[in-house]
Amino acid sequence: MGILDSLKGGAANKESESLRAELNLLKKQFKTLEAELSLSQNKHVELIDKTHAFMERLKVLVGTLDGEAVLARCWDLLDLSLGIKKGAVFQKIDEGWLSELSIGFKDDEIPLVPNKEDSMFGYAAEQGLIMSLAFVRKQDDLAYLERRGVIPDAKIVCPVRIGQNFEKMIVICSYSGNVFSGEDDLDTVQMVATILGLVLQNTRVLSLQKQELDQKKQELFRLRSMFSSMVAPEVIDFIEKNPDGIVLGGKRQKVAVLFADIRNFTEMASDISPEKTIELLNQFFSLVTDIVIQTRGTLDKFMGDAAMALYGTPVPIEDPVKSAVNAAMEIQHAIAQMMPKWKSEGLPNYGIGIGINFQDVVVGNVGSARLSNFTAIGDGVNIASRLCAIANAGEILISESCFEKLDWKGHFEKKTGLVIKGKAEPITAYAISSSPTTSAAETCPSCSAPLPASARFCGSCGYRRQ
Repeated sequence: MGILDSLKGGAANKESESLRAELNLLKKQFKTLEAELSLSQNKHVELIDKTHAFMERLKVLVGTLDGEAVLARCWDLLDLSLGIKKGAVFQKIDEGWLSELSIGFKDDEIPLVPNKEDSMFGYAAEQGLIMSLAFVRKQDDLAYLERRGVIPDAKIVCPVRIGQNFEKMIVICSYSGNVFSGEDDLDTVQMVATILGLVLQNTRVLSLQKQELDQKKQELFRLRSMFSSMVAPEVIDFIEKNPDGIVLGGKRQKVAVLFADIRNFTEMASDISPEKTIELLNQFFSLVTDIVIQTRGTLDKFMGDAAMALYGTPVPIEDPVKSAVNAAMEIQHAIAQMMPKWKSEGLPNYGIGIGINFQDVVVGNVGSARLSNFTAIGDGVNIASRLCAIANAGEILISESCFEKLDWKGHFEKKTGLVIKGKAEPITAYAISSSPTTSAAETCPSCSAPLPASARFCGSCGYRRQ
């Protein structure tokens, strides 16, 4: 090998070694880049996971309806984003600010923060502004606030507005920093404080609505209790859907008023024991109540041995006069049917007089805020009562206004010149009974009152079938 060849070989080796060194360096740089890329990818995945967790917890906070759970979920959200090691949420009270939730404080380190404290806390509360230690240090006129007050190590102080007032304060003394790349910590705290205020406001509104709903339920329960034994089920449904309609006061409307009264009750009661008297009244009132409800009436009240019922209120019905007359017929028929059984039980024989009037009356809740009754008052009620008072046993007397509204196909007797208490002029009424086409087997041979073939005793005149 010549000298020239030797020189050429040495240069080639040096170049090869240089290239190998450069290649190794590139490999090291590539590994470094791979590691950095992997680290960046891991951080990116972690950031995505944190962001997802933050959004999920944010949705939970926004959807919270229970006021007691709001603070815990708010703090959970802040801790996720900032990694809070020491902080608290304070509630405004008359004496100052009292801690509701805290972390990192010792029990004796969370005193009451006084109102208008000369500190970051006090300044933020008075101005309604979020404050940070970094901001205070940049402001010459606020630098004196650093490390003052009962929480001297506060880093971030943020008031929470609920409605029109600042009622809570978020205080952060120590935290790990924001996990969101490039996002300012103050923006995060401010956002959470705003959401906290809105959610708390919503929970208060819902709480008030629930209280109002509970009050309405109690009122509906009271109304149902008051009316359930007096009116038909559809009337109760109407009252529940329109509770504002049953208030103190009343309104004028046309109503059919029915009175049913036991004839000669005073004399009869003097001849039987008080226990039998109560039994008699209970039997009579139970019968009347069932029929009134079945015919869509409202049982107004019991008065001694009389019952009062209304047709057409509080729920309007298509033909209140017809319904009232049907009820009267059914009451008389039922009394006639039941009298033999009642007599066998030791009760005395009696008949019922019924009066009905259709006229403008005032209907509503009458009484006081503590004790009231739904009823009707007016001249129309008085006339129905007076007609009942003069009706004979087994008789149904209806006013002229009733008869004019009634397409009556049965038997009737016009009675003119009736003098009733409270009226200067005589009135006209009609005594009505079943259709004359009723078979003889269904009428009393003695007084022609309705008497089913199955009944052996006439409640109107006392006739007994053999």
